[in-house]
Amino acid sequence: MRWAKAVSGIHQFVESVGEAIRTTIDVHHHYYPQKYLEFLERSDISPHPSAPLSTETMEDRLARMDQESIKAAILSASQAQPYLAQKTRAADGAKMANDLFIDVAAQYRERFKVFAALPLPHIDLCLAEIERVLDHPDVVGITVTCTILTEPLDHPRFEPIWQELNRKKSVVFLHPAGREDLEWLHDYHLTWMVGAPFEDTVAALRLAMSGMTQKYRDIRFIVPHLGGTLPFLLARLLRQSKDATLAGELATLFYDTVSGSVDALTAATHVFGADHLLFGTDYPYCTGEEFHHHQTYLSEAGFSTNELAAILGKTSSALLDKR
Repeated sequence: MRWAKAVSGIHQFVESVGEAIRTTIDVHHHYYPQKYLEFLERSDISPHPSAPLSTETMEDRLARMDQESIKAAILSASQAQPYLAQKTRAADGAKMANDLFIDVAAQYRERFKVFAALPLPHIDLCLAEIERVLDHPDVVGITVTCTILTEPLDHPRFEPIWQELNRKKSVVFLHPAGREDLEWLHDYHLTWMVGAPFEDTVAALRLAMSGMTQKYRDIRFIVPHLGGTLPFLLARLLRQSKDATLAGELATLFYDTVSGSVDALTAATHVFGADHLLFGTDYPYCTGEEFHHHQTYLSEAGFSTNELAAILGKTSSALLDKR
């Protein structure tokens, strides 16, 4: 009987690990339709040396996901947002991007969902696009950059958007804009090497310190790259801000695991909790080896089977479930 129980226990363990693999969801996964990039006149984005996998076909992408047992990915436009000065072009750009993304999700059913783009900074057009796409079954949230052009997310002009997304109980995925307008980041690829995680850091802090995380409790914000430098600076932030609520408010946000550093992952786990970490790869901004490592390094951080299953997909699945 003891052997039967032991074998049963082994089977249960294998099944739980298998379930974690089967439900793996990549929340940080970019897609750049050529038609959309041409509309934006953004030939600088893809293909690009910093995105080694950007020349892959959709079939190549799916094969790579299958190789890593990734069940589904959430498509987002990254820094290729339709933030255009001319209102008609901004509206057309957002509609084009979202419709192209939705078409892919429809073509590859159950493999892709969508974080929709908005025609910022035009508030009325954003509200119209939210109304048009957010209830679509393949759209599981909205994506915005960490700053809207040069303005922070907590700028008062954006309040109607946050009010509506809060009413809709939406997920909002943040992504660095790539602030190439900042002269001190111009050289040595610093805009993305360190500027991007600084953008993550500042955006998360402004959400918490402005009161947005309290005011819009029903928005689930996802911050990329383990929250940038937040896990390492938290003690300094708490000491200098003298804000007793800051750590708790930052812990209400969700953070994707795009990093590759076990030390950084461990720090983020201590600060935010494993239950607020979501698996991501930053495809196509990685080599094939790095794409593989984005998942395998999670197993080196000492997570329990249940924690690993939650990070790989169970938390994302619950977060993005629109039922």
